[in-house]
Amino acid sequence: MTWPGQRLWRPPVGLVAVLPRDYYNVRDPHARRPTVVVRVLPADRACLVVTRTSDTMVAHPKDIWHDKDPELLCDRQGWWQPRRVHRVDFGAYDDEDTRPHVIMTGDLLDRIIAAYQEFL
Repeated sequence: MTWPGQRLWRPPVGLVAVLPRDYYNVRDPHARRPTVVVRVLPADRACLVVTRTSDTMVAHPKDIWHDKDPELLCDRQGWWQPRRVHRVDFGAYDDEDTRPHVIMTGDLLDRIIAAYQEFL
């Protein structure tokens, strides 16, 4: 709960977190997945995230290859899937199960956002 006059923390574009499926897709066969924020919807107190899969046999056109990268919470190589966009409430990032968070910047984030925008 946010008190009057207190700002609500909102996740920035590029925030990477491993979210429990309850926050983005309860039907996902995997319990947790890395996600990256590609758009913030401040009026809705929500953001849009793209998920990542480590199943290297599931590549689709426009998926973004990403090698193993522990600094971005990705312990295996895999694909960012910009066609898999989910709405996540800001409050999901306050849950202790979604920590730590890290910020993605640079070319990888630019490619993910560009591919996401093509699916709009």
